Amino acid sequence: MRRLALGLALLLVIIVAAPAGADVTQQELADARQKINKISEDLEDELLELDSVLILQYQFEERIAQINRDLADRERQISLAAFAAQDQARAMYVSAGTSRFQAVVSPEGITTLGTKNAYMDAVVDLDVDVVNRLEFLQEDRERLQSEVESLLAQQEDLAGQLEAVSDGILIELTAANDEYQILYQQFLREEEERRRRAAEEQRRREAAAAAAAAAASGNSSSQGTSARGRTCPVAGANTFRDGWLDPRPGGRRHHGVDMVAARGTPLVAVETGTIFSPNWHWAGGIGLYLRGDTGDIYYYAHMNGYGPGIAEGVRVGRGQTVGYVGSTGNSSVPHLHLGYQPGGGPLTNPYQLMVKLCR
Repeated sequence: MRRLALGLALLLVIIVAAPAGADVTQQELADARQKINKISEDLEDELLELDSVLILQYQFEERIAQINRDLADRERQISLAAFAAQDQARAMYVSAGTSRFQAVVSPEGITTLGTKNAYMDAVVDLDVDVVNRLEFLQEDRERLQSEVESLLAQQEDLAGQLEAVSDGILIELTAANDEYQILYQQFLREEEERRRRAAEEQRRREAAAAAAAAAASGNSSSQGTSARGRTCPVAGANTFRDGWLDPRPGGRRHHGVDMVAARGTPLVAVETGTIFSPNWHWAGGIGLYLRGDTGDIYYYAHMNGYGPGIAEGVRVGRGQTVGYVGSTGNSSVPHLHLGYQPGGGPLTNPYQLMVKLCR
């Protein structure tokens, strides 16, 4: 191809633009895209050549089809002319004809010329037009047949040209696309990694801010915790108040929020995370811990039972059922006792966060 060297040179520039191990920038990707656009533009002449060959192919196909129709017509006319000549010869034979015809078709003449030639000579003498018509049709048929053979040979040559041009175009485009896709896929992987790191950093900052706010307030508030990516743990009607550090029997303090709801109301994951330590406790009854992807930990207590498939190490999505409201353990009223540890740190009052999520 005339422009293959140019295309390969451009591809070498693309490869050099992104050395192994280097992050691909938006500008490098834009430059690579511009280079393959240039290759596309340079291939326009090849496309013009390709279209020209295709047009010739179509013209040859139409001409060959027309000649084949003409050949069929010539065959029909030759048959009709032959029948006419035979009828004429038969009529002359039956009527015995003139003395001249009789001389031509005499046994001596037939022996010398053969039956066919004898009758044809007789027809020539008597009906030259019929014979001339037959000869013209036969010659025209041979001419058309010769033209078809020539066109078929040219068409085969065109097919070779067409394949060469199209192959050349596709070779350049495939090479350009392969190199661009290597760069583009690398960029996508790096972009996904950048997004992952940014999200992870954002979660770390939020957890740190929540932990700092809790530490500054003596773990008395979850006001600084963002509601983004979280949902209310009670998937149904419920009510709760701020009972943080309320006294409990035995000199204990209340470290959570009690969310009262009808027995059997579904309890769901506050955020996407992993289940750990599903257990029974004399005070908390049936319970489990959820470590969210933010690093925050939630403690569910007094449940009536676990949700389908809930077990140690199971991954759950935000809003997925993990259990049901109950009153197991040290409880007389169906409710969820929710404990909250921002960033896995000290227990912190979850009331303010629950207000954001559940009201």
